[in-house]
Amino acid sequence: MSEPVQKVDVAIVGGGMAGASLALMLTHFCPQLSVALLEQRALPDASASVQLPSFDTRATAIAAGSLQLFQQLGLWPALREYSAPIQSIQVSDKGHSLGVSLSAREQERVSFEGMLGVVIENAALGPILHRALAETPVKILAPARVSSVHMEAAGAMLRWSAGEQSPEYCLTSGLLVVADGVGSPLCRQLGIEFDTIKYQQRALVTTVGLQRDHGGVAFERFTNSGPMALLPLPSREGQHRAALVWACPDKEAEALCAMPEDERLRRLQKSFGWRAGRFVRAGALQGHPLSLSLAREQWRRNVVLIGNCAHFLHPVAGQGFNLTLRDCYTLAQALTGEQPVQGSQAQLKRLQTYGRNRSFDQQLTVGFSDRIPALFTSGNPIQQFVRQMGMLGLTLVPPLRAQFVSQAAGFGL
Repeated sequence: MSEPVQKVDVAIVGGGMAGASLALMLTHFCPQLSVALLEQRALPDASASVQLPSFDTRATAIAAGSLQLFQQLGLWPALREYSAPIQSIQVSDKGHSLGVSLSAREQERVSFEGMLGVVIENAALGPILHRALAETPVKILAPARVSSVHMEAAGAMLRWSAGEQSPEYCLTSGLLVVADGVGSPLCRQLGIEFDTIKYQQRALVTTVGLQRDHGGVAFERFTNSGPMALLPLPSREGQHRAALVWACPDKEAEALCAMPEDERLRRLQKSFGWRAGRFVRAGALQGHPLSLSLAREQWRRNVVLIGNCAHFLHPVAGQGFNLTLRDCYTLAQALTGEQPVQGSQAQLKRLQTYGRNRSFDQQLTVGFSDRIPALFTSGNPIQQFVRQMGMLGLTLVPPLRAQFVSQAAGFGL
């Protein structure tokens, strides 16, 4: 029996949140294109119910602009069921009196149904995306481990298999989208290099139980160790909950992870303060090394990078996934009407347009996520003065505050 050969217009390697979101946007905005999604792990049964733990789960903040995109894809009803609204954001600098409060009521122009965004646990977001994909014509290949890629004038030829003992197949695609995360094996094969800055920090992630309801308030608290974000989560089993993300130095992170829960709880409360009331429970801390990683090429002929392999950011302000969604939307818009995409000169021009259109937003978001943590952890009096003046400006100058919220909410495109 001859080896089966498949051919599609777009092949997306990586079925995580970035790859799945792009596949949904392509099938919605570019129905003329055939799309394949390759994921090295088997995907959960789309018909199975969503099972969520009460604690110890990662969460994602989805900005209002991103919610508008998901609404166009018909995903908002499912997202609403599992998410908590962000109705206001409080930004504070520990040890200083000035702070900034941003509300959806004040910023109606950039809100979504009276919200600046929502927070949803990844354990719910992933199944929602994959359930939606199961209802589309997207060819899902999972598990599918890509062993090699060969670029030709007409596109890419991928060799993949379902496992070590499985036969190898060939897939040809007019456009290859790489979405396989930080340290992408496929990028290494393609010779794409990265600029990386290691922050010598870890993002400590956990779920905390609150004595009182969070009221839809998200907190960004800057401390001497690093920024802390406390994000509202839906209550579960009668417990008010919030997702905590704390970026702190490696050694401090190791010590915190080793603490018993009662001691860890006291430490978290002392560092964050009492703006959200009393912490009554703290799940196990998960530590994730922090770095800034930027691909030197986010696109070339017949290839586009999206998600963490294109840009992996510091988690301050939760901009990484929202930036990726804006990339996905712009790429889908660039390919609208392309018929077909295989190796055409028109495709190259569209990718050039995509790169130009994404440049400013990416530079602004990457620069913000890189510089803000260092500014707020600095003991330098000049930098302390600069950040306090920035806080004062956001408080007293409505146009400046409006522009800041617009960018954070995903409307500053």
